[in-house]
Amino acid sequence: MEPIRLELPTDLGVGPVNAYLFTQPEVVLVDAGIKTDACWEALVDGLAAHGLAPADVARVVITHTHVDHYGLAGRLVAESDATVWVSELGAPWLSAADDKWRERLVYYRDDFLRHLGLPAEMVAKLLGDMTRLTTLVDPVPAERIVPFHLDGVLQMGGAAWQVVHTPGHASMQTVFHQPQTRQLLSADMLLAVTPTPVVEQPPPGAGRRVPALPLFVRSLDVVEALDAAMVYPGHGRPFGDPRRVINRQRERIAQRRGECLEFVRAGLERVPALLDAMYAHQPPATRLAGLWMLIGYLDLLIEDGLVTQEEQDDVWHYLAA
Repeated sequence: MEPIRLELPTDLGVGPVNAYLFTQPEVVLVDAGIKTDACWEALVDGLAAHGLAPADVARVVITHTHVDHYGLAGRLVAESDATVWVSELGAPWLSAADDKWRERLVYYRDDFLRHLGLPAEMVAKLLGDMTRLTTLVDPVPAERIVPFHLDGVLQMGGAAWQVVHTPGHASMQTVFHQPQTRQLLSADMLLAVTPTPVVEQPPPGAGRRVPALPLFVRSLDVVEALDAAMVYPGHGRPFGDPRRVINRQRERIAQRRGECLEFVRAGLERVPALLDAMYAHQPPATRLAGLWMLIGYLDLLIEDGLVTQEEQDDVWHYLAA
């Protein structure tokens, strides 16, 4: 059966988020929206349109643990007997959400943002926005969480869906592919617009963060290799011809990477100057939204040996190799 799209509102920059509903042989909800009253009401109305209530949900499957995709999972399990299925990498974000968010905030405040040389008001805004995200999700009791393997299979809608790990937008992100019907639940891996490569704290035991945009580019190769004809994304309307979307995103990333390299070669060494140059088409007040993509382009250039990163006076400088 085809997944039923439930479009749920958020008050975040990403706009509405999609949850997908399977009604048979058991009620399964893929992703769970954000913890706001408006999102909950939309979810309840969406279920009711198919003769269902939150208490009827048997399983909630989470693609990745960003708050707009799992924020209501805690409320759903409180109002039903549902279990919450998430990849083994994402499970700690469900059971220990407060601890995981605290770790990320500490990393941003004490390490990552400190090296970017951003104005104090920009840093304060970023940390304030992240702190608000911690209020938009409830933890899920550990006994209600079912971790699945990154190369496993999930039963949904009477069919077997392959789990495919696609890091980049999020390190724990998984998409679900149904080979017989050639359907792909693509989460935020494949959207009409290139998703943001979110900067994450280094994995336990690692000294450095894992660059996100290079991971995303490699995940595009993984998704392209899947035999998919219809894509059900985490945001926006379902679409066909995924290779066209993939090629467009590759071209856009390559173009912007090249522009970033030219700015570095022209002598723009620090993130604030690069941010203003790369997003000069945006009003100054909104340019900060491009920070994650800028870091991604710099990560690609460093990986390709075209740019080096050096620390001067505790601030990162980017120099043409």
